[in-house]
Amino acid sequence: MRFAEQLSQSNLTKTHVCLSLRLCPELFWFKGHFPQLAILPGVTQLAWVMDYAKEILGLNYPFLGFEFVKFQMPLQPNDIIELTLDWDNLSQKLSFQYKRGSQIASKGRIKLDNSVDSYMELK
Repeated sequence: MRFAEQLSQSNLTKTHVCLSLRLCPELFWFKGHFPQLAILPGVTQLAWVMDYAKEILGLNYPFLGFEFVKFQMPLQPNDIIELTLDWDNLSQKLSFQYKRGSQIASKGRIKLDNSVDSYMELK
C-alpha cells in the first residue's frame, strides 16, 4: 500500500483542496522507518503533496524547488490527518499543510513552473 486511505475531500476549487486521510499501518513507507517507532518519512509527505496536487488540482508542472519546508511533528500509523493544498498561479507556489487534530505536523511551499514553454520542453 503506497497511499493513505482517503476518508474525505472538501473545499475543492481549482486552486484549493482539503483531504482527510488515514495512515494505515500497512503503508509501505512505515516498513523499517523506524522499527521501534514507525513514522511517515518527510520525503513521502512531499511526494504525496505533488501526487495529490497533480491528481486533484491538475498541477502537472515541472518542479523548481522548495521555498520553505518545516516538519514539526511525526505522523504515525493509524493517525487521521488533514492535508490542505493551495495553489497560487501568480506566484507559481503550491502551499501545503499536514495537520493531526489541531496541531500542524508539517507545512511548506513548493515552487512550480507553470509557463507553457518550460512545460512543453519537458514533455
